[in-house]
Amino acid sequence: MNINENILELFKDWNFWLSLITGLTAVIALVLTLMQIRLSNKQSLFERRLECYLKIDGLMQLYKENQKLLEAERKDEPLFAVDLEFLWLTNNTYLEEASEAIKKPLENPEHKKFLVKREELKMLSAEAELIFKGRSAKTISCFISDYEQLLFKMYQYQILLNNMRNYSEQFKATLEMAQKGVNETAYREKLLHAYANIKMAYLQVSKNHVMEKLKKQIKL
Repeated sequence: MNINENILELFKDWNFWLSLITGLTAVIALVLTLMQIRLSNKQSLFERRLECYLKIDGLMQLYKENQKLLEAERKDEPLFAVDLEFLWLTNNTYLEEASEAIKKPLENPEHKKFLVKREELKMLSAEAELIFKGRSAKTISCFISDYEQLLFKMYQYQILLNNMRNYSEQFKATLEMAQKGVNETAYREKLLHAYANIKMAYLQVSKNHVMEKLKKQIKL
């Protein structure tokens, strides 16, 4: 049997064709599966980026709306309006659960809700750096982290103000005496440092058009 006859016999062999078709079908199925996985991963990344962006945009808007008041020059005196400023910075649907905590700090369930929201902000900061690309990811991650720290320092300072009032009532002390009694100046310095950090972080985000760059990354 010559070569041509062998080829002819091969073409007549249904088992050969069945094996060939089965193999091609398996390859096509594998390619389609890989394409589906890739598309699913892109869809998942799109959704994560979009959700993350919307939360960050909410934080940016809250700071922008209250920027002048938050960045105003502070007098050398206790910051009695810290509770009001805390409410300004938690005045959206994402942070509203934490807003009540400043009214009665350390009391549950508000205290627990605040702790949970702090952890969510920390996770948001980490996630932003992971799912977005470039220097913009690091810049926005720092802004979120500084936002969380400012809320925490505000909360701590409100606890101190409450202790200062109790000290004044208990010992019939003047404001100056009460300040010294609870070491108010040291806590105020930490809070002012947190204000300075968020101011710089917001400036970096705005100056470098970070939100616009992140928005461009939200695509399939």
